[in-house]
Amino acid sequence: MGGENFRKSVVNLIIPYARQNNKIILLVGDMGFGATDNFKREFPDRIFNTGMMEQGTVGIAAGMAMTGLVPVVYSIVNFLAFRSLEQIRNDVVLQKLNVKFIATGVEDYFKFLGPSHCCGQGDNALDKIIMNLIGMKVFDPYEKSDADFKTLVGKWITSPDAGFMRV
Repeated sequence: MGGENFRKSVVNLIIPYARQNNKIILLVGDMGFGATDNFKREFPDRIFNTGMMEQGTVGIAAGMAMTGLVPVVYSIVNFLAFRSLEQIRNDVVLQKLNVKFIATGVEDYFKFLGPSHCCGQGDNALDKIIMNLIGMKVFDPYEKSDADFKTLVGKWITSPDAGFMRV
């Protein structure tokens, strides 16, 4: 991975878009509190801690998207890639809903929490294989060393389609 840790800046980079679009809602899977503080301070009624229930959070996000909201699900990478994969496929992808996913802790960032919180060093390839199989576009700032993260976040958050951001 090396270089910048994008997991600390991704939520701050969506704040300008949330100012322009009051339909952007942040759903946090009982984590990321330091990374989401600025969003919570500015939009206290548009951030929800859904707890440790990633499958349910994806279902909630899908329901929100059906009403025209743009939910952003923020959770640890393996909880999205493994635990809630069926819900992402069935509830979001197959219904062509605009739900954004922030998969944080890539490349074993949370190794200190044990193997239950990691995908292993190959999570980059794993994320892309799994998400491509179900039809989810992956946005990866680590893919190119000269990637402009701010531009990548803009493409991801403004796309009318669902997207999976690896940070």
